[in-house]
Amino acid sequence: MSASPVLGRNARLLKSGVAIGYGKNITVGASAEVIKVYSMDSLTPAVTGSGKQSFTWSMDRLFTDETYLSLLMAGTQFDLIFAPEGTPLNSSKYETWKNCSILKCERTASEDGGLLEKISGEADDVDFPA
Repeated sequence: MSASPVLGRNARLLKSGVAIGYGKNITVGASAEVIKVYSMDSLTPAVTGSGKQSFTWSMDRLFTDETYLSLLMAGTQFDLIFAPEGTPLNSSKYETWKNCSILKCERTASEDGGLLEKISGEADDVDFPA
């Protein structure tokens, strides 16, 4: 990724090579469970380490249709590309989030904002370009 600051509004989340339209917010995250092993003679861990990993993603859209709710209901898996600087076609600055599933799809309507669809899920793994 870039060592220089970039504008967040340029970031894209792409499914099947196409940017998910009307994006408002994109979040990708990786986390790991902590492993702690205690001995019987200490109140602090004798061994700590990084355990099972999980990879999450979410996006808000200023538009709703059946596309993402249908993917959730069908249990469809797909790859997503997170491109922090925009379309990655001529760049090596992107991540491929592999075997994504949609686990949540919700819609919000309010008096003072656009109709919003929030989609989120998990991925099996993340690949970086060579």
